[in-house]
Amino acid sequence: MIEIKKLDPSLIVDFIDFIEGMDYQHAPHWKTCYCHYYHNNMPIEDWIKRNGVDNKIASTQAIYDGQMTGFLIYNDNRCMGWLNANDSKYYPRLKEILTPYIKGDKIAVTICFIIHPDFRGQGIARKLLAHAVSYFRKQGFDGMLALPTNVWSNSELRYRGTTHMYLENDYVCLEQTENFSIMYKSFKKEVSA
Repeated sequence: MIEIKKLDPSLIVDFIDFIEGMDYQHAPHWKTCYCHYYHNNMPIEDWIKRNGVDNKIASTQAIYDGQMTGFLIYNDNRCMGWLNANDSKYYPRLKEILTPYIKGDKIAVTICFIIHPDFRGQGIARKLLAHAVSYFRKQGFDGMLALPTNVWSNSELRYRGTTHMYLENDYVCLEQTENFSIMYKSFKKEVSA
């Protein structure tokens, strides 16, 4: 049975076990990230010097503080995947990119999908995204932003989701750079003329 749970302090052990159980041969430095990269704005030189223990502690504290959340997806109590998603204000590394698109609104962001290799290609990321859209709409957010990468040569580097996946969920492309697209889904009701 598929179940999606919002990450909170009661699920820290599941989150840590899932992150530590992944194989990051395609990007070994990801093993020490604990999905903390976008939750800080330290200079990249300082980030590179950090180790897994530092990031594990920082992510755990951020989960307790509500600054790091998202969704874990399970199949019969086995964690299949993780989506880092929260209010845009909790992603300081993205502030410069996101600020022009927020304009005082309450905007959520989806930034990292991690799917266990046994479950890739089965629509798990799409299920997580659909759940996140439903959740943030119900929470009264004005919309959601996403930054899918434009890297097609290696599917594992598409950890931010794909442009197509967002388009399927009625996001629109606001801007495209060489490396990523800026996608937006509005929850505001259209006013009829």
